[in-house]
Amino acid sequence: MAWRDLRKERAQQRMAENRKFILSAAEKVFAKNGYSQTSMDDIARKAQFSKATLYRYYRSKAEIFAAVIMESFQEALRGFTRIKQKDADAETKLREMIHYTLSYYKKKENFARIFLMERSTMKKALNLDIHDHMMPTIDKQALPEEFRQLITSFHQSMSSILQEGMDSGLFRHMDPAEAGYILGALLRGFHFRGFVQERSYTVEEGTEMLHSFFMHGIQPPGRSLKGEYA
Repeated sequence: MAWRDLRKERAQQRMAENRKFILSAAEKVFAKNGYSQTSMDDIARKAQFSKATLYRYYRSKAEIFAAVIMESFQEALRGFTRIKQKDADAETKLREMIHYTLSYYKKKENFARIFLMERSTMKKALNLDIHDHMMPTIDKQALPEEFRQLITSFHQSMSSILQEGMDSGLFRHMDPAEAGYILGALLRGFHFRGFVQERSYTVEEGTEMLHSFFMHGIQPPGRSLKGEYA
């Protein structure tokens, strides 16, 4: 029985490794060609599997794309969690989270462009209209549950660091959830500026700029705040 269990365990481990390798290869192909110009043959060649083997793991290109997206978000969330759990003050964690986010956007830049710009692709892969969830609408479709949980976890990680800063006296009183939304929008807007971008910044330059703006705003030194928001 133990021998059979070990065989099953090895088979499951091999399948998990193959899935991971397929997703890694697929991400590279999607980032280079875009979703519409990528085929299952392209992914199979990059992963060095036969197409028949590829179909044993994933039923379609859309399913692979969705899996790549979920894995990318899970990887990023693991980075957020590591920062949140560090033995450091809240401002240090906040700065590291900004740096990590910009670094991750840079690392995933080409793939992220597909996620943000190919509306029909997201509809096929996740049954998600990304524009409906970036812009307020009356009739919003429900986010896929796993995707919703990931986004919620990102926001909770960011908000918890802001709450930690308030509790320790490093940050002024605020609504940490609302401040987390603002910071997230600031990070996305800074990196994905599109045609309005007049110059590029290194991750370090971007981190310093965003950290300074978020921590101190645009008021001149010595001017007191008129109020706080709750």
